[in-house]
Amino acid sequence: MTTGKRLLIAKGKGYLSAAGPQARFIRFFILVLIAYTLLLLVFQKLADILNLPLFLPISLVALLVFIGVVGTLYSHRFLGPIFRIRSAIDKMCTGDLSINLRLRENDDPTLRDLANAVSLLCEKNRNNHTLIQDAVTDLFNDLQGLNEKIAQGADKAALRSHAENVLKKRDALEKALKAHRTT
Repeated sequence: MTTGKRLLIAKGKGYLSAAGPQARFIRFFILVLIAYTLLLLVFQKLADILNLPLFLPISLVALLVFIGVVGTLYSHRFLGPIFRIRSAIDKMCTGDLSINLRLRENDDPTLRDLANAVSLLCEKNRNNHTLIQDAVTDLFNDLQGLNEKIAQGADKAALRSHAENVLKKRDALEKALKAHRTT
């Protein structure tokens, strides 16, 4: 395999991912096939020893039970986290930024990375929201103070100083708002 092909696989632009969910699923599927082959051998020997004509139905039922149990245990590693991540995103859409998503240690590593990214997104939005809220509160307080100084008939120097503070607060608010690109 050339380096270019390895990079395509590593970057996820190809059909295969050398490490990750695909490799784990392939390993899981190979193990299921090996276990089924061993199960067939055991039931075939058992059918020969006991002289049972019901070899095929017994092995089929055993296979279905085996696949059901193993499939349920394996799928639990990624279906649970997907549900929790979806729930967290739904909360974000309603404006709830108090999300701190944690997954179990044995959950799928790729989904744990996604959950950490969602938590980081919420944390950054929460921090930026706090900055914007504080800047707006300060700006309104300064505007109210400027309005009171105008009503009291303050001199030009005091009004200019207060107006400069208002402009600084406005610039800080614009900077915080520019952190959110909308286009």
